[in-house]
Amino acid sequence: MYDLAIIGAGAGGIEAARLACKNNLKTAIIEKDFQSWGGICVNKGCIPFKLSLNLAQKNKSLSLILEKEKQIISYLKKTSLDNLIRKGVQVFWGEAEFVDENILKVNQNLIKAKNMIIATGSLPKTINIDNGKDKVIFAQDLFSSIKEEDENFLIVGGGSIGIETASLLNCVGKKVVVVEKEERILPFVDKEIAERLKIILERKGIEIYTSFDFKNLDLSLFDKILICVGRKPSFEISGLEKIGIEKNSWGGIKTDVFLQTNIKNIYACGDVTSKKMYAYLAQRQAQIIIKNILGEKEKIDEEGFPEVVFSLPQVAWVGFKEEDLVKKGIKYKVIKTHFAPFSSSYVYDDKEGFIKILIDEEGKILGATIVSHLASEIINIFALAIKANLSCKDLKKVIPPHPTLSEIIFSVTE
Repeated sequence: MYDLAIIGAGAGGIEAARLACKNNLKTAIIEKDFQSWGGICVNKGCIPFKLSLNLAQKNKSLSLILEKEKQIISYLKKTSLDNLIRKGVQVFWGEAEFVDENILKVNQNLIKAKNMIIATGSLPKTINIDNGKDKVIFAQDLFSSIKEEDENFLIVGGGSIGIETASLLNCVGKKVVVVEKEERILPFVDKEIAERLKIILERKGIEIYTSFDFKNLDLSLFDKILICVGRKPSFEISGLEKIGIEKNSWGGIKTDVFLQTNIKNIYACGDVTSKKMYAYLAQRQAQIIIKNILGEKEKIDEEGFPEVVFSLPQVAWVGFKEEDLVKKGIKYKVIKTHFAPFSSSYVYDDKEGFIKILIDEEGKILGATIVSHLASEIINIFALAIKANLSCKDLKKVIPPHPTLSEIIFSVTE
């Protein structure tokens, strides 16, 4: 009998297994095969995309970038697998099937466990394209499908995945067209910031059409058509319905604040449960689940949860957006700071950088959005500020090193 059986070896599943071993829980983890080990993040998502984007800024050779990416991904997968096996995790390869709420079947193996975690991730959403089907790929398949001679790309969807993909392809010299059906790209980001990023991307040569149907374009002009319209929970596990696992309103597995399903000993984490599909959120959820299995009863708390679009430049945000505060009727003030007046923006070639901060009447920070090449790093300062109920005056007590981009935050005044 195992203390814990985990279905899915993505970011959440691997983190849960690591912590379970650390706390002396006898643990089994189930994954389809080694090719799938690490989940979407390591194999086809955030790691290869961000790695390739970083490499592309230094080397424009697509073939060299793809070769380096393969080497690093292979190393990361093997290292994480070897580490868990060395710590005592039992790995089962194959498809999991629920026999009952305490027993899983994988091939001919019956795995009995006191607790279980479903961490099976997500799949890309699909749309119908009648013409040019042979050119259509999902963004997650870009690295296995792109060829050096491909020059013209159509990206359907101006959300995070679409804009990140556009930045990568643009960086290696490809011609990119982005089509978004909504009135702006990144419709979940502060409107002013989204419009600012659109202008920057267009200056780089990316064509962007909003409130537009891709079917109005001549699809024969493109070498590849990338579908980037979001993702959906993936939990095609045999026997899941038999044991009565409930779904949430958006089609994922329903969990409570303790990340417990309607079946007491079965938990779920990551993309399979959440509208916000991020590897680092899955890892945080896994950490909470292990604590709860150990009897601590900790609730998930997403206050101060930062989000990032890894475009060039990046966009990052945390807390409330201005539209949110207007809808809620919360009084607020806006502080806007351009990077250009600061010498550090010239040192790091980030002159188009911009910060928008929302504060309440006492000066407490309610939200922040950043456009910068280092937005993903700088936003953590605001995430901590929101978590700790800090104000701009509190931030001004810090004496930051110079020249740095983060010093701009500490120079903010009302």
